[in-house]
Amino acid sequence: MSTSQKFMELPPGKQLWDRIVAFEIDDPLALVPFSGRLAKEQKWDKSFTDRAIEEYKKFVYLCCISPTGASPSQVIDEVWHLHLLYTRNYWEVFCGQTLKQSLHHEPSTGGADQRTKHKEWQQATISSYVEQFGETPPADIWEVSKPVKKLPKFKWPLLIFLAFIVLLTGCSSAPPVFYISLMIAAFAFISTLGGGKSDGSGGGTSSCTSGGGSSCGSSCGSSCGSGCGGCGGGGD
Repeated sequence: MSTSQKFMELPPGKQLWDRIVAFEIDDPLALVPFSGRLAKEQKWDKSFTDRAIEEYKKFVYLCCISPTGASPSQVIDEVWHLHLLYTRNYWEVFCGQTLKQSLHHEPSTGGADQRTKHKEWQQATISSYVEQFGETPPADIWEVSKPVKKLPKFKWPLLIFLAFIVLLTGCSSAPPVFYISLMIAAFAFISTLGGGKSDGSGGGTSSCTSGGGSSCGSSCGSSCGSGCGGCGGGGD
C-alpha cells in the first residue's frame, strides 16, 4: 500500500493532521510571540500572518504524507525559515511531539536541472494540496512567483556624473551625439552594478535525507526555492 493510499484511508492522515492543527506555534508567555515577530519582519498584517501560518501547517502535512515530498511558496518558506530559529519549539515540540519525525531544511545544489526539477515539484505540490484538502490553495500565499530582478543600489557619484554631463552640454560646443554617447555609456554602466541577482526560485530544488524512514530532508535555493523530501510512512 502506498503512503498516499494509507493516509486517504484514515481519512486523510487524520491523526497526523489533528496534531498539526492543534500545535500552537505562539508561546502564550512571550511578549512578542512567533506570529508577532513574523508579521513585523515580513511587514504582514495579522490576518495575512495567521493565514500564512495555517498554510505552513498544510505544507508540512503534505511533506510528511507524500513519498516525494513537497515544495513551499515564498510566503510559506518565510514562515518555515523563522520557525527553524525557534530551535526548541521546532525540533523538540513540533518535530518530536507533533510530527514524530524530523523535517530538515538543507541547501540546494543549484543549477539549471535543479531549477527545472523544483518548478515541477511546485506544481506537484499544488496538485497534492487540491487532492488532500479539496480546494485550490490561496493564490496570495501559494503563488509560484517568477524570479524578480533586484534593482541595483543607487550610486550618488553616478548621479553627479550625469548632472555634470547635462551642465556640460550647455557650456560646450561639442556635438550633441558626443553627450548622448556618454549618457548611454553611463546608463549601461549603472545596469551592470548589483543588478541581475534573482529573487525567486533561482537554483532551488530539494532532496530527501531519510534516516530509517522517519526523517525528511529539504532544500532551499537563494531565496525561496525549497522543499521537503517525502518521509514515506510518517503521520500515524
